[in-house]
Amino acid sequence: MLNDSEDWTLTVPPVGDYEPAAAPSGPVAGGDALPEPQPARPPLLRHVRELLDCPPSVRWLIRGIIEAGTLSMIYGQPGAGKSFIALSMAASIACGCDWYDHRTAQGPAVYILGEGGAGVSRRLRAWQLSNPDARLQDAPLYVSTRMVPMGEADAVAEIEAAIRDTGVGKPSSVWIDTLARAAAGLDENSSRDMGELIKACDIIRERFGCAVILVHHAGHNQDRARGSSAIKAALDTELSTTKDGATITLQATKSKESEGFKPLNFQLVGVDTHWMDEDGERVYSAVLEPCDAPGHEEQLGKNQSMAVAVLRDLFRQREKIASEASEIRVSVRITLSDFRTATMLNRKRFAEVKKALIEKGLITISGNFVSLLEASETSESVRNGQNRTPDPLPSETSGVSIDTGRTDAPDGRLEEGDDDVVI
Repeated sequence: MLNDSEDWTLTVPPVGDYEPAAAPSGPVAGGDALPEPQPARPPLLRHVRELLDCPPSVRWLIRGIIEAGTLSMIYGQPGAGKSFIALSMAASIACGCDWYDHRTAQGPAVYILGEGGAGVSRRLRAWQLSNPDARLQDAPLYVSTRMVPMGEADAVAEIEAAIRDTGVGKPSSVWIDTLARAAAGLDENSSRDMGELIKACDIIRERFGCAVILVHHAGHNQDRARGSSAIKAALDTELSTTKDGATITLQATKSKESEGFKPLNFQLVGVDTHWMDEDGERVYSAVLEPCDAPGHEEQLGKNQSMAVAVLRDLFRQREKIASEASEIRVSVRITLSDFRTATMLNRKRFAEVKKALIEKGLITISGNFVSLLEASETSESVRNGQNRTPDPLPSETSGVSIDTGRTDAPDGRLEEGDDDVVI
């Protein structure tokens, strides 16, 4: 109690010194539920002994090629097979089967597609026929119906919600094909804009603990990916695809934690999907087949090399069917119509290729049938036991040519339309 002689103003703080009580950090009783507790942040620093005594395990998504949980990119010029490679990788991962002798870690795969949507089902069908034991139809592979622009604020949330709706849990890989479509509204040459796209990819990686693989175009000189160098700087692995004649080569141009792998060589081989188009014509696609490095057929043009490889495989398939159907050796013949259909070239282009191969002494024409002068020699991929071209379905006739219902002109030209097929 103050004495009468004491001034109360000396013991009571001025009004301005009072501070209002802090508001409660959480909701009051009866309000919304408390937010979920956040996990404690790990310590910022660790002693080097922890790193040496407890090294992190190396987990491969595709052994020797792409590590699990990393950011990678496959780039190449149009037609160099980058999407064929990416889609076959995603299918192999979803099925848990080897990708051309490279072991995969099985897990759900999400393929965000922005280009070539009309052909993806045909490519997957061709892969399914080439790998019947993989049971692709039952695999956790999900393909988008459209691209999600990664520059938009809700892009990651949209992808996350779509993945959650599948009910498969956390994917092991998310594929974005192509970066150009995903970067709609962004400038590929801007390090700032590409930084935003990479940030979105990193959020996806961290939330699902998955690998994110971008598919991108090469620059004009083909020696690097298109766009800002900030893209490559952010990658753990960069793979390039190049095409020399009919040979597609896949090699590592950046491997952050290893020396990379030996370049892999493929060729595209036509596959009958056993589907029909609106006019009742068979629909074809293609699969990758291992092959030798380019060099032994350098004298041939791109389409000529492809046509020779296709014809080899046609003879191999028919010979296998004939040998399984009869113990007696049956003469196998390939019609010009079947040959042209398998090459997927239009009439004019096929006529040019056929003429060139005849002039170079690689094929001969007898009536409506074509013979490969080196038909007795199987291709390197067959000799190595690596050819995975699917066996024709039982409905196909063994040992004889297949009649497609088309007629050939006396000079061997095909009399059907000449629609271009791009694969």
